[in-house]
Amino acid sequence: MTASLAEPPILDLGARSHLDALLATVGQVQRLRVIDIGCGEGQMTRALAALGARVTGYDPFIAGTELTAHGAGSFGLLEAAADAIPEPDAAADLVLFIFSLHHVPGAKLEGALREARRLLRPSGRLYIAEPLAQGPHQYVMELFHDETAVRRAAAEALARFARPHFATDHISAYTDARSYSDFDAFSEHMIANMRFNGYTEEAVLAPAVRSRFDETHAAHGGRFDQPVRVDCFGPAR
Repeated sequence: MTASLAEPPILDLGARSHLDALLATVGQVQRLRVIDIGCGEGQMTRALAALGARVTGYDPFIAGTELTAHGAGSFGLLEAAADAIPEPDAAADLVLFIFSLHHVPGAKLEGALREARRLLRPSGRLYIAEPLAQGPHQYVMELFHDETAVRRAAAEALARFARPHFATDHISAYTDARSYSDFDAFSEHMIANMRFNGYTEEAVLAPAVRSRFDETHAAHGGRFDQPVRVDCFGPAR
């Protein structure tokens, strides 16, 4: 790798919500046109609209909604795959993948990142937040849903298909603070997210998972914090 493509230093943002980490990185979003790829139920989509952005969230597992005024901005949710977003070229000031890039099938990662570049205006930015395969939450979850390989594939795709195409890559890290009072609270949360992932209720409730949860709960005082890495690319070369 050439010096021009070497990673810059990583800025530690400490414990932050996903929204706070995004705002600390990109600044104000009022009047920005934002495309949120892999938006899930649209929590971030709605949060950014409330701050004045015009946001469209795309996910292959959601039912679409009409464009809706929300706070100072607006949002809509549409069904689409990451490598086939139905928007014109140069449509967005900001394209997001928040905890979603590693869900893109490996064969489609290059296409998804190419699509993100197509969607950005010349001054636009690509913001990607990915959970790292480490920490207490990962230690428990890996028994029924080990994402180590797909998270590694997403990181490698960024190095190959994003970093060479942008003038800058601002890298930061933050902690997604998580806590669970007991195993029932943990399992309820994980089961609620099953439709966006490839595991079953039976796998979550397995005795080995409960045992590891209890072990980790005792060791960390109920905290299951998730380390997160952010890459914010832009503008395009």
